[in-house]
Amino acid sequence: MKYLVVYLSSFAIFVVADQHLNSNGPFGKRHSVHDEPSPHSCNRGSGLILSSAFSTLTTVTTLNVSTTVYVSNEQVNVTWTPMTAPCIDDFIGIYSGEIPLDKACDYFDYEFTKSEKTNSISWQMINLRRPLQFRYYSRDHACSGNYSLVAQSVLIEPLNYNEPTQIHLAYGDRLDQIFVSYLTNSSQYTPQCQYGLNPLSLEFHQNGTTTTYTASDMCEGKANISGPQTFIDPGYMHTILLEDLQPGTIYYYRVGNDELGWSAVYSFTNRPADKNQGVTLIAFGDMGLSPVEPGAKSTVARVTTQVLSKNITCLLHIGDISYARGIGALWDAFMTQIQPIAARVPYMVGIGNHEYDHVTGGNKDPSGAPGPGGFRPGWGDYGTDSGGECAVPMVHRFHSPSNGNSLFWYSFDVGAVHVVYYSTEHDFRRSSPQYAWIEQDLRLVNRSRTPWLIVGSHRQMYTSELESIEEHEITMMLQLYLEPLFYQYRVDVNLFAHRHSYERSCPMYQKKCVADGITHVLIGMAGQNLDTGVYSGVPWSQYHDQQFGYTTIFANQTYLHFTYYHDSDDSIADQFVLTK
Repeated sequence: MKYLVVYLSSFAIFVVADQHLNSNGPFGKRHSVHDEPSPHSCNRGSGLILSSAFSTLTTVTTLNVSTTVYVSNEQVNVTWTPMTAPCIDDFIGIYSGEIPLDKACDYFDYEFTKSEKTNSISWQMINLRRPLQFRYYSRDHACSGNYSLVAQSVLIEPLNYNEPTQIHLAYGDRLDQIFVSYLTNSSQYTPQCQYGLNPLSLEFHQNGTTTTYTASDMCEGKANISGPQTFIDPGYMHTILLEDLQPGTIYYYRVGNDELGWSAVYSFTNRPADKNQGVTLIAFGDMGLSPVEPGAKSTVARVTTQVLSKNITCLLHIGDISYARGIGALWDAFMTQIQPIAARVPYMVGIGNHEYDHVTGGNKDPSGAPGPGGFRPGWGDYGTDSGGECAVPMVHRFHSPSNGNSLFWYSFDVGAVHVVYYSTEHDFRRSSPQYAWIEQDLRLVNRSRTPWLIVGSHRQMYTSELESIEEHEITMMLQLYLEPLFYQYRVDVNLFAHRHSYERSCPMYQKKCVADGITHVLIGMAGQNLDTGVYSGVPWSQYHDQQFGYTTIFANQTYLHFTYYHDSDDSIADQFVLTK
């Protein structure tokens, strides 16, 4: 029988509540904000703890685990002998093995045990590149005191600390290029991609480059602080640029190296060069983390089925990607969740407020925006929504063509479609570098080669949902500065998100339906949560709802078919057709 003496000292915590704080964990547990374990030492919303220090002698028993070695996305079951009359806020947490046993609050994720009838919990694992341990903490003094450790598991470990994980694709500058990216725990060996036209004979080979980032690279707040619920070592991000790819051709590939191991073999189809060949894109924004967000879970499932069963060309995710907001392990969880999709089709991302917005970053801001916090006009609600990340994890993890400003604004062709990503988190007024770039990019589009012009950014240019004053001011400024530019260059579809709902306009200009207008589509319903706001009933709004879903865009030289699907039954909720 083992005994453990746990000594906890009193101290004070003062935390400013943040409405953007994500309390969900990376191991599949959904939590409400300020519903962390009690007493106050684990409840970061309360701002104080018990005033007295104490020590207690506790018998520590064993938590049983279904395996001691796991791979990403494997379910690990934890079982135990139920306690008699457990406290309502007793919990089991998952910890880095190096965390001292008296640090009950320093978990990656947790779940309340709640009932003496409960004796098992299932956890969806991700490879955090370190030994992990499950621990059961129960409150002392008839559930009015602090936590003591009552049970713990053996250490559990990833099958391969250097397993190639988080594999994803992106378009390069040319039609014959694809970026292949992945992550491991080591930079010791050169990252490699083996690829070819036959999955059994990967005859081509390309080496890549490696990068990483630290807490000090980011701008402010909890992104600068190391800890299980803040910054953790992200591992090493490897990227290989494949070139001279044949258009419309299926390639098979794997990543890794002989020294540390290889991934499974995946495949992708390169985008077509024939302007008459149709393409299908999937588009959404504001997805967040599956399975803790039910909407994200259903969207990931539906989109994965589409990618595996149909010829999807690429995916557009227009901002609010992981909602990590300074919690490093959430990036690991998100990148793991999209791998079944992003390892097979290019996953093209745009910048949202929850990746970028910050106050004091200054020259740490990878976008090069002037001033300590980038674009922060007196109007609008530009805040601290990235948790201090200021897009540093984004620009290290994802890639894009180099014709603009990294991930912040860029463009690419896919079949008969020219796609322009712009940033509503940066200055978009006429005097700004971004505006000049957008105008030049739109002016140079070859409409005989790509007759369809789709632009996308994060914040909405139009919505008939009632908005806050600050949101409405940004909406009005987007209409003032960018809508005339889009109309001048005959943009067909303007995609945006930010509001967690779906809405489609008629072809319109300046709030009036016109034959040669822009169709505006709000697609922020991919999973983080849903709006409940009231609609104003404006005449230009053709369809709207507040349900989880995703959209597809099929386009050839003369025909564009846009479809919105509900996640609940994969039924078509809305669709429209444009013709040339």
